[in-house]
Amino acid sequence: MGDPARFKDFAGPAATVFAAITAGWIAYRLGQSQIAVAKVQADIAERNWKTSNEKIVLDLFDKRLAIFEEIRGIVGEACRSGTAPDELFFRYGRAIDRVPYFFGEDVQKYLEKIRLHLINLNLANSMMQNLIDPERPTWVKKRGDEFMAITKFYEEAPRLFGPYMKAHQTA
Repeated sequence: MGDPARFKDFAGPAATVFAAITAGWIAYRLGQSQIAVAKVQADIAERNWKTSNEKIVLDLFDKRLAIFEEIRGIVGEACRSGTAPDELFFRYGRAIDRVPYFFGEDVQKYLEKIRLHLINLNLANSMMQNLIDPERPTWVKKRGDEFMAITKFYEEAPRLFGPYMKAHQTA
């Protein structure tokens, strides 16, 4: 039948080939597992980034909304009372201090106009107090004009602030 020595001659190289094939298959499977793990890690990293980005977007929205609500509250006081006393004016100044960091040039310019209207409203109210001043009718008209300009905040602000007040992300 066969010589056992001949079997030994065949078994050595066959075992080497079998071991090499097995090692190659194991290396291939490990490589596939590492690829799968790397894909899962990449997905987790991407979700973490999206979560962090959404948090930043939401924080920015919250800060912008707080600034807007503070300004709207001050404008509301001026509209309810028809006056802009110094205390209200200083609160307005504090409220708009952070605007350049959270809103664009368009909002900044608009809020500066509102600031000037508040100043002029206060001036007109002061000048109207003198009942015998021949310029009083002019100041009464000016007060009305300034007051109406301030009340337009409710009409103009949504258009200006709106684009900044969306809590969304594009990434």
